Amino acid sequence: MTDHPDITSDPASTPVSLLHGLPPDEYRARRERLRAACPDALILLRGATEEEAHGVRYRQNSHFLYLTGVDTPGAFLVLLPQGLSASLGLRDVPSGVREILFLPARNPQSEIWTGPKQVPGEETERRTGIEKTADVAQLWSALTGWLRHLPALYTIAPFGEHARLTREYALIQRVADLAPITRFLDCSLPLARLRMVKSPAEVAYIREAIAVTCEAQRAARRAIASLTATWEYEVEAQVLATFRQRNAVAAFPSIIGAGPNALVLHYEANNAPIRPGDPVVVDIGARVGAYCSDLTRTYPAGGRFTPRQAEIYDLVYQAHQYAVQAYRPGEDSLKSLNERCKEFLRELPIRAQDACGEEKTMDTFMPHGLCHHLGLDVHDVGVPEVPLPVGSVITIEPGLYVPSEGIGVRIEDDYLVTEQGLELLGPTLEKERGALEAALADNG
Repeated sequence: MTDHPDITSDPASTPVSLLHGLPPDEYRARRERLRAACPDALILLRGATEEEAHGVRYRQNSHFLYLTGVDTPGAFLVLLPQGLSASLGLRDVPSGVREILFLPARNPQSEIWTGPKQVPGEETERRTGIEKTADVAQLWSALTGWLRHLPALYTIAPFGEHARLTREYALIQRVADLAPITRFLDCSLPLARLRMVKSPAEVAYIREAIAVTCEAQRAARRAIASLTATWEYEVEAQVLATFRQRNAVAAFPSIIGAGPNALVLHYEANNAPIRPGDPVVVDIGARVGAYCSDLTRTYPAGGRFTPRQAEIYDLVYQAHQYAVQAYRPGEDSLKSLNERCKEFLRELPIRAQDACGEEKTMDTFMPHGLCHHLGLDVHDVGVPEVPLPVGSVITIEPGLYVPSEGIGVRIEDDYLVTEQGLELLGPTLEKERGALEAALADNG
């Protein structure tokens, strides 16, 4: 357990509790770094709305959360560059103000259903560390005033074939209607580069999320090895119960894939039987505070792998260890790590048959990438082609899936990038086959 502020504390007594346990100064430093990376223009970011939750648990979008720590739905953040007076948009705001959080006004009727929300005012400014707050109803006239003097705006630019259907596109269109000469710039890449490097406080939360997930993995493997769970959903119930007992939630839908379902990379139904001898892929992650973990193990139902399952498992374990040990500090990117792992599997003497009965090298049976960034999102933002900076947190998750043999195996752990190499985060959770089978024999 870490010694960061208790995220369950009463907000009235713990000012940082509304900021997911991080101090206001950390968020302020992030905003300053973003402003330095996006000079000579306004920066506008929108928060999530309750409607975007589509009936499930509301969560603030990660870019907005990263910069503010504020969960309030329907909020906006504006960062002003040097030389642009805040009073040109908001007359009652001192000209030197450089950051304004726009929040919806208090709605007592709505709060009956969803509880109290942060509202504009000095108390919110004190608790968040943001220089100025204002009613969101003032946003559009304020933007018009600022953009009249400096018609350049950084925001999140959507891309892809569905870009026009996004709320980000709607925001850009609304601003363009207000100030047609505005030049729009994308701050997604600068934000991604900032979010790649985790602070010590962020790493502490990720470590705690991993520790919770390790507990859930042990609960899952006890049920699988002893065959007390005969359905995938019974294993999932053990996982979710462990999360909630530790005041965590699932960072993503749990993957509990037994037998043929172990071959499905993002299997989420979790409603099939577990039969003795099945390999069971358990890909789970807790979210503690705002930060995620992502751990995968593969367990044999009944406690022992068959000889062929063991052979495939050992290959995945070797690939995992190779990826960690061969990491080159300051040089490797996600892309190069993935390519080296695929080459390692390609050069192995062992072969397997594909669905057409043709013998193939083992890299054929790893259709996904080796790793991804981890943080506020399970697949956190980053730049795959650039060398990993110190402070990044990534997963290492090789897997082999052989449909012709009905065998799927994946092994995943989370690592901190240091100057010396990759540091395993969280407590030890057995993954070498001998140690794993011994733990299974000991019921846990």
